[in-house]
Amino acid sequence: MRGTQLPEGTNGGYVVVFDDVTRLVAAQRSAAWGEVARRLAHEIKNPLTPIQLSAERMQLKLASKLSAGDAEMLDRSTQMIINQVQAMKRMVNEFSAYARMPAPELGQLDLNALISELLGLYESSQNRINIELDAVLPAVWGDASQLRQIIHNLLRNAQDAQEGVEAAQIGVTTRVVEGMAELLVTDCGPGFPPEIMARAFEPYVTSKAGGTGLGLAIVKKIVDEHQGHIRIKNRQPTGAEVSIRLPLAERLTPNPITTTMTETTNES
Repeated sequence: MRGTQLPEGTNGGYVVVFDDVTRLVAAQRSAAWGEVARRLAHEIKNPLTPIQLSAERMQLKLASKLSAGDAEMLDRSTQMIINQVQAMKRMVNEFSAYARMPAPELGQLDLNALISELLGLYESSQNRINIELDAVLPAVWGDASQLRQIIHNLLRNAQDAQEGVEAAQIGVTTRVVEGMAELLVTDCGPGFPPEIMARAFEPYVTSKAGGTGLGLAIVKKIVDEHQGHIRIKNRQPTGAEVSIRLPLAERLTPNPITTTMTETTNES
C-alpha cells in the first residue's frame, strides 16, 4: 500500500494505491526455495557415491574373512548403508528436478489424451478409478512432458493417500470452467491436515512419512509457468480434491487472419 496527500489546489485529500503482490511474493519464494534445493542437491550428492562404494568394497573384501555371524552382521550393515544412500539419491534427484526445471515448451495439446495415456500405468492399481473426461474438451496450451509430470504426481498422491482405505477410489474429471480447461483429481483418503492446507505448495511441507514435500511444490511451479491456477480442498465427509485450470490454446494462439491482414497492410 502506498499513499500521498494531494495538493491543496485540487481540493486536497489523499490517494491510496493498493497493489496485489500475491504472485510476486509467490515467485520470490519459489526462486528462494529453488536456490536452497540447488545447493542442497549439490552438497548432498557429492559424498553419496563414495559412501556407497566404500560400503560395497568393505563387503567384498571382508565377508570371506569373517565368521558366519560377523559376515551376516557386515552384510546387514552394508546393505543398510546402500539402501539409505539410494534413498538420499532419490531425494537429491527431486531437489534437482525442482531447482532446475526447464522453461516449458508450449504448444497445443489434447489434455484428455495425456490423461488416458497415463491412466494406463494405473491399470493394476487397487484403487477404483472413475473417469469423466469432457468429450469436446478444447486443446490446452502446455508442455506435454511437464503436464504428464503433473498428472502422474496427482494420481500417485491420490493413491498414496488411500493406503489401507477400504473401497479406495480416485476420480479424474475434465471440463471447461470460466474459459479454461479444468482437471479435477479426487480421492477418498483422510484429506489434507489443517496445518498443511495453508502451506501445501511450499517445498518440504508434507504429511507423508519419509516424503520430501516437493510433489505439490513442483506441480504448483509448473502450473504457474503455464499461466494456470491450482486449488486444493477437503471433501465431505472425507477425501481431498485438487483442481488445476489451464489456458485453452484457442485463447492464446495468434489469429492467423489478423496476422495476415497486418502483414499485408505493412507491405502496402
